[in-house]
Amino acid sequence: MKKNIPRIEFKKTRRILDDKKDDIMLYGGVFIGILLLISGILHLNAPVKKVADNVIFGEQAIMATFLMILGILVIVAALKEKIISKTPLANIYTEIKAVENEKDKKGKKNKH
Repeated sequence: MKKNIPRIEFKKTRRILDDKKDDIMLYGGVFIGILLLISGILHLNAPVKKVADNVIFGEQAIMATFLMILGILVIVAALKEKIISKTPLANIYTEIKAVENEKDKKGKKNKH
């Protein structure tokens, strides 16, 4: 005697997230990149302790540089479509993206 437990599906929420996935990734990536840049700048401007000044400053500078480079890479990755659209590679990128979308649609149809 198994009870039929109703299955809850979040189709509306999933559809909204699928439609706005690119915008969410764009704004989230830019936000995280800016946070990393700011934390790198603040880490670079932190006061240096007086014990072995050069060594500690070198470690702080490397960490700050790493955070700033990581922030720039995250921002570039988030803005990749806008950057590519300004280059001669825009046509190639849009064609590849269209083929990938067709494959995704065919894959979803085969699953159902």
